[in-house]
Amino acid sequence: MHFLRFRLLGVGSLIAIVGFISLSCSSPAALNPVRGKVVHKGQPLAGALVTFHSKEKVDVNTIPSIGFTKEDGTFSLMTGDKEGAPAGEYIITIICSETVPAKKGVISTGPPDTLDRLSGAYSDKDASKIVVTVKPGENQLEPFDLK
Repeated sequence: MHFLRFRLLGVGSLIAIVGFISLSCSSPAALNPVRGKVVHKGQPLAGALVTFHSKEKVDVNTIPSIGFTKEDGTFSLMTGDKEGAPAGEYIITIICSETVPAKKGVISTGPPDTLDRLSGAYSDKDASKIVVTVKPGENQLEPFDLK
């Protein structure tokens, strides 16, 4: 009987230890504030989606850090619903969607068609030449000057 109690205690302790380890391993990385600006042909680019893709191998469930540019071209990164991005090296993609005007006399119940104002020039992470390192602490990036 004492042997059975010891085994049950051992199993319970093992479950508690495994649970603690999995919680500590799955805790999110610290996020660091990241601010930047996008300029296109010398003018601030408003309404662009700026995505930071980690250069490190990431899990499929990893949430990318993104920002949307304001009227003055500035953005602040968010990872999920939290401000900032984990420290590390990133490849940057930028897409600026514009609504395509509907054809006259055509009625559609679907969403409006859009196109990338930048013609896809900065949308492919495998071809992007924009690379940034996010450091621990505040990060104020140099403007991304798109030609």
